Amino acid sequence: MALIKPDQAAAAYEVLAPFYDDFTAGFAYENWVAAIERRAFSLGLRGKRALDLACGTGNSTGPLLARGYSVIACDISPRMIRQAQRKYPGQADSFVVADMRRLPDLGEFDLVLCLDDAINYLLSTGELEETFRCVADALSPSGVFAFDVNSLLTYRTSFAQAIVKQGDGVFLAWQGESDDGFERGDIGAATVEIFSERRDGLWERSSMRHVQRHHSPEAVRGALARAGLECVLAGQHPGARLEDAFDDEHHIKVVYLARHVGGVQPSQEVISVGTVSP
Repeated sequence: MALIKPDQAAAAYEVLAPFYDDFTAGFAYENWVAAIERRAFSLGLRGKRALDLACGTGNSTGPLLARGYSVIACDISPRMIRQAQRKYPGQADSFVVADMRRLPDLGEFDLVLCLDDAINYLLSTGELEETFRCVADALSPSGVFAFDVNSLLTYRTSFAQAIVKQGDGVFLAWQGESDDGFERGDIGAATVEIFSERRDGLWERSSMRHVQRHHSPEAVRGALARAGLECVLAGQHPGARLEDAFDDEHHIKVVYLARHVGGVQPSQEVISVGTVSP
């Protein structure tokens, strides 16, 4: 199977950008960000400066703004950034085009988010390490980095199925290319076809292919450690139901919270975080 790099993934999201919000409308971003923030506080989070990596159209940026954070948000896709700027015109200057593997100097941040499995588009350990080093450089001494990755279960189910979604004047067909034999570290892919109604009543077809790598907890922890970060992790079920334990074949995602090695010590509460399923 041919590999795809994050800049090629950007091309896929250039196609998806106008329709992205139609197909993520039911995602509970507020609940997700709130759950992460609560756990980040227990890890020593201080301050209200946030960096939203791979922000897309700003679905995770909005809850941060609503919670009083000063936010810089970036994405590798210019079209996704333009969609975000239209949604938040008062914050337009806060959205920038940037590659999370090679972040420019955007400042120092207390909370760094990277949600919606963007990390899975990094297809090598080297790219993981490049990204995590960029985050470590941007993270304040008491800062917390939160991100999610897809599990084996997701690649054996969502990436192995045909899924159809319909919105107002738009129709999406997802065809997964994986199977139930998907193993740790494998590459998973899906072809997405979008049919959208034009103003003249005709329909237009757009096509893209999404390719991701499964990153095991060992691989993620190792890459974080080499970037000078330490982490805790947990699993979750659909609907933002949180659990303290993680099982790669049972949960749909792993959500990691990381901080500088030797940073502010957490309180004694159990760390558990969650997100939502597509």
